[in-house]
Amino acid sequence: MFLIPAEQKSKLQLQWSDLIQGLAGSPRHAKEVWALLDKHYSEPQRSFHNLTHIQSMLRHAEQRRADIQNFPVVSLAIWFHDMVYDTHANNNELKSAELAGELMMRMEINPTVIMHVQQCILATARHEVADFKNRAADIPLFLDIALTILGAPKDVYQQYSRAIRNEFRWLEAPAYRAGRLKVLKRFAGREQLYFHPIMAAQFDAQARANIEWEIKKLTFV
Repeated sequence: MFLIPAEQKSKLQLQWSDLIQGLAGSPRHAKEVWALLDKHYSEPQRSFHNLTHIQSMLRHAEQRRADIQNFPVVSLAIWFHDMVYDTHANNNELKSAELAGELMMRMEINPTVIMHVQQCILATARHEVADFKNRAADIPLFLDIALTILGAPKDVYQQYSRAIRNEFRWLEAPAYRAGRLKVLKRFAGREQLYFHPIMAAQFDAQARANIEWEIKKLTFV
């Protein structure tokens, strides 16, 4: 599910190299970090949270480039936000932010950029715009981009739903349903799923329909 072809992975690697070059980062360390990104996002348990997910988010970011104040920050946050993904753990966002900081320092990225990237990653824990000191301006739009899958066409969303279940295949069905329903109902109860008005106009209605479909599917089994 959601696996990326080799040709598209090569294009992603070029995008990564161009991003770090544009930030005057270390080319040698950029290659090393790419290898780590590829390794992490290619872990066998990842049915959805893999390079295809990163590619999709990068595409949505490019479409909203005019609305993004610091495009490199958003791009780096996309690359790193799911680097640590252990479905048995509850601190993946923190671990991803910590690892991102370490790797960006290795690549000699500007400290302010590092701080803002880490803020974006940490904000995905609850998909809320946290009150960080010197907060990154693009956190709301980054969070919107991270949730575009919720507003995908129904058939794509259904594939996503199956992929998430597969990532939690170790969990018994009743426990999975309870946990997933909690997440879905939290999103369904929000007044705003998307912060940016253009993103809301594009994705909100379909996202709510998709969430309602999955809630019903998990409730009446």
